[in-house]
Formats: sequence, structure tokens, C-alpha cells
Amino acid sequence: MKTKMFMSMLVIALAAALVGGATMAWFTDTATNEANTFTAGNLDVAAGPQTYTVAINNMAPGDTINGSFTVTNTGTLNLKYKVTANTDGATNPNSLFRTGGATVTFTGGTETGTIAATDPDSLVTVTYTVALPSSAGNAFQGDSGTLSFTVDATQPNNPGWTE
Repeated sequence: MKTKMFMSMLVIALAAALVGGATMAWFTDTATNEANTFTAGNLDVAAGPQTYTVAINNMAPGDTINGSFTVTNTGTLNLKYKVTANTDGATNPNSLFRTGGATVTFTGGTETGTIAATDPDSLVTVTYTVALPSSAGNAFQGDSGTLSFTVDATQPNNPGWTE
């Protein structure tokens, strides 16, 4: 009889433990941080108009004309740039810039460089010289030619960029 009573008490204790364990509540919580927006910057370079120290017409052999223009970083990323002079000498047989005629050289080492985006007023003045050599003969009288500049820009760490 003691065994039956002991077994009954054991069954009741086990049942109480199961019911108590099943009804216990554990505190839980979940949190999500705010969404973050990722935005790509932009690379934007601007070239100002050309200015000259003297008139750019009536060049004679031996004359040089100094010119300049500005390059500005108008984007949100730092940039490095390179400037290329474009003339019509290769396509216009009467160009002042054809072989033996006027040449364009950069001065002051400003044809390549870097410009930070942190200063919206940062700019570089690119300086150059157009020279008609003393050896230019009568074949260049009355000729004219066009000169423009291309400014290419990229991110400073671009490994594929060549200056």
C-alpha cells in the first residue's frame, strides 16, 4: 500500500511539474535598427571659358599668346583630371595649327592634377601658350585655326587611368 501511495504521489508531483513548466512565461524582445540609405557620389568637372592676355588675331611668325581657363570640381567626389588640347590642324589643310604652324604647350604644370570635392570654390587655372614659330613662312599668311580643350576626370584611385 505504501508503494501505491508513493507512486500516486510521484505521478501527482510529476503532473504538477509539467503543468507548472508549461505555463511559465519567458520574457522576449526583438529590435530592428533604422534603415540606412546608401547614396553614390557624383563626379562632375567643369571647364571655364578661355581667356587671353592679348588679342588672338593677326599673329605673325615669332608671336606667342598666353591663355588660360579654369577647371572646377562641381561634384561630390574628389577627382583627378587631365587636359587635352584640340586643334583643327590634322583635318584642315589651311589651319594655322597644321604641321610647321602654331603649337600649343601647357605652362605651369596645370594640365593634370587633383581637385578636392570638399571645397566648392576650389578650382585650378590651366595655363597654356600658343606660339607661331619664327620659321613659319608665307604659307601661313591669312590662315586661322580653332583651339579647344577637353578635360577628362576620374576618381583619384582609378587604377586604369593614364595621364
